[in-house]
Amino acid sequence: MPLHAPDFERLFVPGTRHDLSFGMVATVRLRQDAWLWLPTGRVVAGEPAMLGVEEGSDRAFVQRVEPGRYPLVLVIAAYDMPEDRPTQADVAAAKLVIRDEPVVSWEMALLDGQDLAELDDDEFFGYAVDSATGGFIDAANAALLQDDDVTDRMFSEIAGTEDAAATTLTDDEGRPCLVAFSSGSADGHYPTWVGRTADGEVACFLTDFFVLTDDEEDNDDE
Repeated sequence: MPLHAPDFERLFVPGTRHDLSFGMVATVRLRQDAWLWLPTGRVVAGEPAMLGVEEGSDRAFVQRVEPGRYPLVLVIAAYDMPEDRPTQADVAAAKLVIRDEPVVSWEMALLDGQDLAELDDDEFFGYAVDSATGGFIDAANAALLQDDDVTDRMFSEIAGTEDAAATTLTDDEGRPCLVAFSSGSADGHYPTWVGRTADGEVACFLTDFFVLTDDEEDNDDE
């Protein structure tokens, strides 16, 4: 069977402590200081450098939502460090909150044409990261990243953002068109999940960077 979604609602409770496989202990913190404008409700997730390479509509998830402005919550893994060493933290997951309601079920976020039946045990559909950065954007705004001046501004703002914080790229009217964030502790392939409410509505999109869940090397991907 394809990779099964963990119970993110339980794993990502603020203050929860996790013993990690590489000998570290991490405490969960949440950070919400960024928003994303979705003019069409067609969500695209991926490495920011690649979001403008192809037509955004071809890379939008089939799970769509109402247009609007939605908050981004970063799940931070803050590591226990000796007193003489600086604080260290990674982004364990990034959640785009559509409805502030409990999630009762999770499903894999899919692109048009992707079929879960094609996946073997513990495989998943996800996106590749080669620059230690992931992001969310609306399909209609992906074309903005085909402008060299816009991408240069994006890279400059990402480079100037502190670790475990989100970067927001705005358009000429000040609307947040892209949110970007570090992808855990390494490059790799990462799945995005859709959380649904008891009424079956989309509550959130969540990209898991395998910091507090399974190690990346223990999972296959497509």
